[in-house]
Amino acid sequence: MRITPAVTVLAAACLSLTACGSSGAPDEKEGSTPPAASAPPTPPEVKALALGKTAHTAGAAHPVEGDGGGVLDITPTSVVYVPTGTGQTPVNGSYAVVAYKAKSATAVAAAETVPAENAGWQWIAPDGQAVSTMDGDATSVTPDGFLGSGAVALGSYQWRSQAFDLTKAQHGGQLVYTDGEGKTYRWTMPAKDSGPEAAKLKKALAG
Repeated sequence: MRITPAVTVLAAACLSLTACGSSGAPDEKEGSTPPAASAPPTPPEVKALALGKTAHTAGAAHPVEGDGGGVLDITPTSVVYVPTGTGQTPVNGSYAVVAYKAKSATAVAAAETVPAENAGWQWIAPDGQAVSTMDGDATSVTPDGFLGSGAVALGSYQWRSQAFDLTKAQHGGQLVYTDGEGKTYRWTMPAKDSGPEAAKLKKALAG
């Protein structure tokens, strides 16, 4: 069969188009990068209260039933720093002792949380180190007049205290309390004796 020049040109053009259509270039969808996952939101920073300010905290859960224990208003009012306390000698050179008022704010008795529940009290030093009431030799510091404990009955309050075994460099910083719902409260602590109960607390510590 005789092939005319026109047919030859047309065939060449078709081959050229076919080659262009199968050039092997990757599909845009196959080569696209999936969007990066968004970072989780940063939790808001807990603002520290001033000494003397009240925090409305959730009471500790019942050890058997697991129910919450009402609302406990906690007000740290005073802090003192002493070389010894009620006959005890600190491991790290000084005790920071905080006096505070604990008051039941609802129609049921309310109790504090404790370190065994991964809650309770901590001292955060200026350099960020966390110190528990269980660290050093602070648990035996028991100033008379500030020994309230257990559940606070409806319509009443107790004066209580917490002691921390600290170095001098750890004076100041923040007092931290974690309540029955895991919420954290902070108070800014002066680096020197402060508050209306300071003199009474220091006298009780010397006794």
